Amino acid sequence: MYELAIKLIDIYILISSLFNKKLKRIYEGRKDTFKYIDENIDIQKKNILIHVSSVGEFEQAKPIIDGLRSLNKFEIIVSFFSSSLENKVKEDKSVHHSFYLPSDSKKNMELLLEKINPVILLLIKYEYWRNLILLTNKKSIPIISVSSIFRKSQFYVPLYSSFFINTLKKINLFLVQNNDSVNLLKKNNITRVKKVGDTRFDRVLKIYNDSKKYPLVEQFKKNKKTVMIGSSWKSDIDKLKNEILRDLTDTKYIIVPHEINDYNIKYIENIFINDTIKYSELPQKIIKKRILIIDKFGLLSSLYKYCDVAFIGGGFRGALHNTLEAAVWDLPIIYGKNNNNKKFNEISHLENLRIGFPITSGNEFKLLINRIVKYGDIGSGGNKFILKNSGATDKIIRETINLIK
Repeated sequence: MYELAIKLIDIYILISSLFNKKLKRIYEGRKDTFKYIDENIDIQKKNILIHVSSVGEFEQAKPIIDGLRSLNKFEIIVSFFSSSLENKVKEDKSVHHSFYLPSDSKKNMELLLEKINPVILLLIKYEYWRNLILLTNKKSIPIISVSSIFRKSQFYVPLYSSFFINTLKKINLFLVQNNDSVNLLKKNNITRVKKVGDTRFDRVLKIYNDSKKYPLVEQFKKNKKTVMIGSSWKSDIDKLKNEILRDLTDTKYIIVPHEINDYNIKYIENIFINDTIKYSELPQKIIKKRILIIDKFGLLSSLYKYCDVAFIGGGFRGALHNTLEAAVWDLPIIYGKNNNNKKFNEISHLENLRIGFPITSGNEFKLLINRIVKYGDIGSGGNKFILKNSGATDKIIRETINLIK
C-alpha cells in the first residue's frame, strides 16, 4: 500500500511539473540526485546525512549543521524535498553536499544508502519517510529524530496510526521539543526519547548577535514609530490594507513579502499608490514615503531592530512564519489567528506572556498598533524568553556524537 502511495505521489509530481514551476524543479532535481552523488560524494568519508523538508526545517537544522561542521570530522550532507530550499542550501558554506531526496521507494533508498553510507541519519522535525527509515535501520545506521514535536491527533487515526508508530519504532533516539511529546511517545511504547528543546531558539540568538546594520533603513525610519509586516502574503496585505491606508499618523511601515518578486511588489505598490518606496530605490524621495518595500533577499531578520512592533505573515492562511526572529528583539508580535498556529510550540508561550497577539481582522490590528505605538506597555520579554529556552543545539550534537560508531 505504501509503495503504491509513493508511486501515485511520483505521478502527481510528474504531471504537475508540466504547469507548476516549483514541482518541475523538484522533478528535475530528483532526476539528477544519483548522478550528483556519484560525482561528488566520497563513500569512504564520515558522512552525516541530514534530511529536511523545506526552509523552516533547514533553519532548525542550521545550528546543528554549523556545530558538526566546526568539528572538522564529518562531511555534512543535506537532502531536502522543497524547491524553495535548493538555492539556499547550495549557498550555505557549512554544507558540503546537498540534493533533492529521491522518491521514497525501496529501490531508491537502498541505492541512496549504498552510495552515501552515512555514519548517522538526522531527521528534522516531521520527516518520517518509511523506506528511508526502515532501510537505514536495517543497515544498523543510527537514526535520530531531531527537534520533533508530536500531537495526540497523530496517534489516533485509524489504520495510519499503527503504521506511523511501527515506523517510529525503528528510530534510535527522539530528541523532542516538549514534555507532551515525551509522554505521547512513551504512551505508545517508544521509550528512547529525551526533551532537549528547539534549536530555533539558538538560531535566532545567533542571527540576533550577528545582525547587520542598514543605515538606509534607519534613515527611512527617521526616529518615527515603525511597524514591520514580515513574510507577508497577499492574504495578510488584504486584511491589513484599509487600516494602513487610514493611518493618518506619522507611523512608518516596512513590508517584506514572503516571496520577493515583481508580482508581489507591484501588488503592494498598487494598493498604496504614491506612498511606497523600494529598498533598491533608497534614499530617493525618502522623506515623503511612509511605506518601505524590501525587494532584496536576506534582510528581514536584521530589520526587526528598526521596528517597534512586528506583524508576522502567513497566519491567516494557516502557514505562520517565524515569530522568534522578531521576539528576540523584544517586539510585540501580531499575527493572523488560525488553529494551525498551535503546531508551533512557542505560540502558546508567547501568547501567555503577552508577547504574541493573534488577530482576526484589520480593526484588531489597528487597535493593537495604536496601543503599542502610544503606550508601549505590552509585548516585551521576548529576548528573555528565547535566552531561557536556548541550548538545544549542544545537547543534540552530544547525542549525535555518542551514537556514531
